[in-house]
Amino acid sequence: MLSDRDGKEDMDRLSDLPDLVLLHIMKFMSMKHAVQTCVLSTRWKELWKRLSNLALHSSDFTNLAHFSKFLSWVLLNRDSSISLHSLDLRRKGCIDHELLDMIMGYAVSHDVQQLAIEVNLNAKFGFKLHPSIFSCKSLTFLKLSIWAVPWMTELPSSLQLPALKSLHLEHVTLTAGEGDCAEPFSTCHMLNTLVIDRCNLHHGAKFLCICNSNLSTLTIGSTIQETPYKFILSTPNLRSLSVMRDPIHQLSACNLSLLEQVNIDVEAYFDAHFQRTHLALISLLQVLADYAKIMILSSSTLKILNGLSTSGSMITQIPCFVQLKSLKLKMKSSSNISDEGVSRIVEYLIIKCPVAKVDIINC
Repeated sequence: MLSDRDGKEDMDRLSDLPDLVLLHIMKFMSMKHAVQTCVLSTRWKELWKRLSNLALHSSDFTNLAHFSKFLSWVLLNRDSSISLHSLDLRRKGCIDHELLDMIMGYAVSHDVQQLAIEVNLNAKFGFKLHPSIFSCKSLTFLKLSIWAVPWMTELPSSLQLPALKSLHLEHVTLTAGEGDCAEPFSTCHMLNTLVIDRCNLHHGAKFLCICNSNLSTLTIGSTIQETPYKFILSTPNLRSLSVMRDPIHQLSACNLSLLEQVNIDVEAYFDAHFQRTHLALISLLQVLADYAKIMILSSSTLKILNGLSTSGSMITQIPCFVQLKSLKLKMKSSSNISDEGVSRIVEYLIIKCPVAKVDIINC
């Protein structure tokens, strides 16, 4: 046990640290705990106001009213001369659109570089996110995961984000300019990483064109539309493609000559969807067959392919991966695929590339 004197000396040593060090320590706290440091001493009273990283998480509060009041108080009392490096807003329950609008406006006006919004939205039909967020010149990272009634949280047809390097979109609606094709990413010239999951296309749009000459890493999750839309890739520098949950039902690509790694982790959720999922998976493999050098397949994907192999004719439609160097199979103990079934799938996949290395990863 430390004596009272030793404890005071420890506290003195902490208080003697430079402001930059103390602010760095506070960066790893939730915003609620960071604000609470103001009671430690006069030295700490104003320190939290200079934080450039704001972690605003509702899990620290008992209800939305307390959380909303705290957010408003923090933004009102923070030192407005300090630019924001990052703002991370998370709310598991619903949040009012007025509060979300205020937070986004504050972030943009303080030159935020990294913005992550993960909320359920309580808003009226036709609500649009704060428009300035899609023309913010300082943003390098943007994550929007906003669950609401479909068609509610619309993005503009073009994103004017010149510094953006990483974009993660979930539960949002993409809109087309003219015609039936949405093409929102072509003006993000620094974009390197893109994740799209559970996103809609606005009424009338049938195609999502991912056109970007700098994009290197692309992840496509499931769509939540009953009629899947078609993906068009114009990504000459794409090196990694991941397809998660639902196979892309229609995919066309102009040039994927630099594509190195393909990661496919898809499922057929209902018996009624098996046939459609089979056809979509075959179509996807046929598009990627001439390019993939490293291919990672999940146990759920292997289960679908195993179903094809036992059905007879459809397995012959699996293409030959002529450039394949490495095939990695991520197996779960619950996959219920026999060793014989796995061997049959591997044989079809590497039939024309005997130099391919096969690794089985238990997970």
